[in-house]
Amino acid sequence: MTHRSKPFSAGLMRMAGFALIAGATPLTGISSDAPQSASCDRACLTGIAEQYLAAMLAHDPTKAPLAAAARYTENGVELALPDGLWRTVQSVGTYRLFVTDPGAGSIGFMVKAQENGGPVLVGTRLAVVDRRITEMESIVARLGATVGGGPSTLARTDELGETPRRQFLTPLPPDKRRTRGQLAAIVNRYFTGIENNTGDKPPPFAEDCLRLENGTQTSGRPIAPGAAPGPLNFSCKEAFRLGYYREDTRLRNRRVLAVDEERGLVYTGVYFDHDATVRSYRLKDGRTVTVRSTAPWTWAIQEIFEVNADGQISQIEAVLTSVPYGMRPGWRTGLHLRSAQVAREHFKEY
Repeated sequence: MTHRSKPFSAGLMRMAGFALIAGATPLTGISSDAPQSASCDRACLTGIAEQYLAAMLAHDPTKAPLAAAARYTENGVELALPDGLWRTVQSVGTYRLFVTDPGAGSIGFMVKAQENGGPVLVGTRLAVVDRRITEMESIVARLGATVGGGPSTLARTDELGETPRRQFLTPLPPDKRRTRGQLAAIVNRYFTGIENNTGDKPPPFAEDCLRLENGTQTSGRPIAPGAAPGPLNFSCKEAFRLGYYREDTRLRNRRVLAVDEERGLVYTGVYFDHDATVRSYRLKDGRTVTVRSTAPWTWAIQEIFEVNADGQISQIEAVLTSVPYGMRPGWRTGLHLRSAQVAREHFKEY
């Protein structure tokens, strides 16, 4: 990488409730006072993202405003352009969910596309310096019959529609907006709540909380006739409170990649590890959950959170794909958030 932006102060990080991973590059591409990005506002970043998508669709990187040393990773693997999705994408749909961060020179977005006749959902984070793209980090979910494409058994349906939910697009009143540090701390409570969850540390959820993963609703779904309720059938708040997700044993490489304070949006990258030692567990209501997957697995995820005017997590959208267990992201970029399990295990994240 050719660029390093200014880090947050250590005092601000402590107040916000998060920390840098030891040895990681501090906040590359996420600094709130990065002067090199001042010339590229919200419209500029969105325009660069559209240029990027058009170049990918044309299979021609020269059509994108790439810096000379720009890097591209797809599902954690570094590729030379054009390769991977850049060779195989056939069309990009109208769906666009942008998280623009002019102060940091960063934009994250999710789009629907077609690849060789098959549907894909693409999450991408771009770093922009002097109106040129220096970093491209994509999670590409090749969508199959199930949501996760790997250990998941949940049938996948496309519930994204043609435009994002209104909560993602609506600016918050100026007096209800939170700083990027506050937003990051709220989002980290979500990750901390899932990691080895026992139901004792639920995050602040709004009543209208709705989560979609790979385009499929994974909270508040109606219970199928004759079926027992599962985590998908409860609200975000109730699923966490009951103690679901205990098999998610380590949430690591938690990184904030772009923040839109005006709309309360946070674009993140995270890896969910499941070490397969949790075979069953008891919920708060006395029911027992049996874990079906028998081997360790990891999901690589890019996830967008919308935090409402009351400081509650309202809308969640994720692109995820199954990767080799323990795989690293290939990037140090971003604001790094604390994982208690990583600290206990002295797990090396990079």
